[in-house]
Amino acid sequence: MLTGKNIAVTGGAGFIGSHIVEALYKQNNVVVIDNLFTGLEDNVKPFKNDVKFENVSITDAKAIESALKGIDIIFHEGANVQIPRSIENPQFDAETNIIGTINVLEAARKNDISTVVFAASSSVYGNPVEIPIKETHRLMPLSPYAAGKRACEDYMRLYNEMYGIKTVCLRYFNVYGPRQRSDSPYSGVISIFSDKLKRGEKLVVYGDGEQSRDFVNVKDVAQANILAAESGKSGIYNVGTGKEISLNDLIKTMEEIIGKKAEIEYTDERPGDIRRSVADITKIKEELGFEPKISLEEGLRELLDKQ
Repeated sequence: MLTGKNIAVTGGAGFIGSHIVEALYKQNNVVVIDNLFTGLEDNVKPFKNDVKFENVSITDAKAIESALKGIDIIFHEGANVQIPRSIENPQFDAETNIIGTINVLEAARKNDISTVVFAASSSVYGNPVEIPIKETHRLMPLSPYAAGKRACEDYMRLYNEMYGIKTVCLRYFNVYGPRQRSDSPYSGVISIFSDKLKRGEKLVVYGDGEQSRDFVNVKDVAQANILAAESGKSGIYNVGTGKEISLNDLIKTMEEIIGKKAEIEYTDERPGDIRRSVADITKIKEELGFEPKISLEEGLRELLDKQ
């Protein structure tokens, strides 16, 4: 476990970032860097008196360099996470995700920061041709967001090779859990479904519901980040559970937990939707000691019991 370190979390008031902050703030000096574009102050409210908050955008190179002075480890979660927005406005996505990441890496180089752990994405794989998906799977991004994440991985590798910064890219699969926003069309399906089930509203399923995903709990993702920072390694790792579930079976599990049937509307499949997605997590298990601890049923119960 990291202790006594000076740690910065970009996007630290966001969904995943706030869980990394929560896991680390008691044993470390933590700086939350977030311009609150999509992050929420409420996400860090329980521990706001124990962390330093910097309202800074990763697109502001000088401000980021200043905010990261004296830091040992950066968890870089700050990003545009909205794939449809990246399609609507590729330039905004590139300025936020690619240039923002270069700004963070430059700040790390200039401030002699040893380690950067980066929120990469399984979206870089595109439509998988092999299941489960290994890190060596060919990359075929299907959106500007995914293309940007791929580019950022290259920058992470280059800054490791050229400047000696330890850089770890964690390719997240479908992350879910507390604090994931359900009030946006860009939210994860579990967040949206759980919110609608609680309200007794209709669930909309695109396609036949047999498409599958690898859902990993945000608390396990936070632990993967910590293991990556502790490891002293550089590289790319999938972060998932190695298990897939169809949307239809996901809904059945949620119905059983909540004790009532859902009204479901099946509609047209969305263009470009991936049919199957599940991570091969052999590498992160063997090299970083990662083991997802929270079962999908346990994670869903935590979300659905909070009514």
